[in-house]
Amino acid sequence: MNEIDRLQLLAELTREFCELNHGPNVRREDFPATDYIVMPFGYAENEMTEVAAREMVVPVCYDCATALLGNEWTLLYCFECCSSQWICRRFAKNSYQHHILWLRGCPHCTHEFGGLYFNDFKAVTDGVGFLREHMGIMAA
Repeated sequence: MNEIDRLQLLAELTREFCELNHGPNVRREDFPATDYIVMPFGYAENEMTEVAAREMVVPVCYDCATALLGNEWTLLYCFECCSSQWICRRFAKNSYQHHILWLRGCPHCTHEFGGLYFNDFKAVTDGVGFLREHMGIMAA
C-alpha cells in the first residue's frame, strides 16, 4: 500500500464503522471505526523480493482493536464474504494461538471450506497490523 492510499484511508476513517461481528441485532452505526486492520496477502519470490497480491483492509472500532491485541479472543475472518466470528480462547475446544485466523470460505458463503490462508512474508509477524502502526513506521 502506498502512502497516498494510507492517507486516503485515514481521511475516510471518520465515516467508517466497524465491520466485525458484535452480536445479533446490533447496528454497525453503534461502533465507529478508530483504525484499520491491514493484512498483506502474497508470497515471496526469493529472499529479497516479496509480492503483495492484495491487502485486506478492515475498519475496526476501539473495542475490537483492543480485543485483537489481547490474548483472550481469536477472530475468525472469512476474506471471501467478510464475515467474522469471535472465539473466547478460555472456552474453546481448540487451543488458539493467533489473534486472527483468515478463512477461505465459511458457512455463510459456501458449503465447502477452502482452508486457512497464510502468507510467507517475513515482514508480517504473528501480531495484528493496524494502519496507524504502518504510518508510524513510515514516518520513522
